[in-house]
Amino acid sequence: MWKILYLLLALESFIYCVDDKENIKFNKISYPISAEINTIDKSDILFETPLSKMIEQKFNRVVLQGKVNDKNIEFQLYVTSPSYNSSISSNTFFCSYIGFSKIYPNGRFWVRFDIDKETHYLKLVVVNRGIKVDKFKIKIYEFQVLNVNKKKENETMTSDISTTNYSLGGDIPFKLIRRDEWKANPPTTSYTPHTPIRITIHHTAAHYPTTYDESISEIQFIQDYHQNAKEWIDIGYHFLIDPLGNIFEGRPVMVVGAHVAGKNTNNVGISIMGNYHPPVNNELTQKTIDSIITLIRYLKDRFNIPKNEVYGHRDLGPTDCPGDIIYSKIPEIKNSVYIDTIPVKVDLQIDNKELREKILKSIDW
Repeated sequence: MWKILYLLLALESFIYCVDDKENIKFNKISYPISAEINTIDKSDILFETPLSKMIEQKFNRVVLQGKVNDKNIEFQLYVTSPSYNSSISSNTFFCSYIGFSKIYPNGRFWVRFDIDKETHYLKLVVVNRGIKVDKFKIKIYEFQVLNVNKKKENETMTSDISTTNYSLGGDIPFKLIRRDEWKANPPTTSYTPHTPIRITIHHTAAHYPTTYDESISEIQFIQDYHQNAKEWIDIGYHFLIDPLGNIFEGRPVMVVGAHVAGKNTNNVGISIMGNYHPPVNNELTQKTIDSIITLIRYLKDRFNIPKNEVYGHRDLGPTDCPGDIIYSKIPEIKNSVYIDTIPVKVDLQIDNKELREKILKSIDW
């Protein structure tokens, strides 16, 4: 087994670095990473990635999330020594970690690995621990490195961890599915208040729910992943919208979220459930578009947010988010939200010609 791993290492190139909010890169592999493995032979290793491209920044945690069709598995992470050089196979060395994972009844899973050694290359291995299916299926939506601080999210904490003090009031003109309705967990520690002055649109780049119950399960999964794998104090987004047009309350809108690296303060994060980027290209429904417009229009009026402060995530950082499909719709969405008053010419029925001309000249058409 080790000889095979050494050989794979020698074949990999290492010319790409990743941002701490972007997926780990592999040669000729795009996300979501999908595989279907015949398990008749009951081999120990069900799935493995090639060695990643070079990761230049420092990190102490690796997280991933996706979907599988059998929970009887173990996630392992192999890392190289800091001195590893792909052009010199004799430098190859592996250290392995066993991940802490959580697999939901619907197959959604997240995994975290706490890394105590410096490394620049990673390899994920999924090990058979008594699977029951004939064909093992895995889909990885997200696979990232993080530098987790002892002070979560690097925020200045307040003494108040309640959500109601920072949520929208009850006078909103649309149906909002509140945190208690989807059974949100409380924040793990205090929020940092802020005043919204901009909006950023995202996609979750993950599961595409087709029913209300699926959407509830998905938002619960996202919060769990954000709190217990990434160790954020709460779900990162302020609002999430599903393909049915349902608008869910995420983190309270009047507190700092966790959705754009380094640009979260005063920034409202709206995320659309699903993946709207090649090669996936989920359908962006009209109900979803209408709900995006409704929500942004309300936030614009409530917080006096100008048109030039509504962004796609890729406008603020190195990412494909919110996907080509949603990003291409943002100008149309903004135009629908910020409708300019269109003047209408009126034929003034005034007999006095001088008075009529005077009035017409004073009107700015």
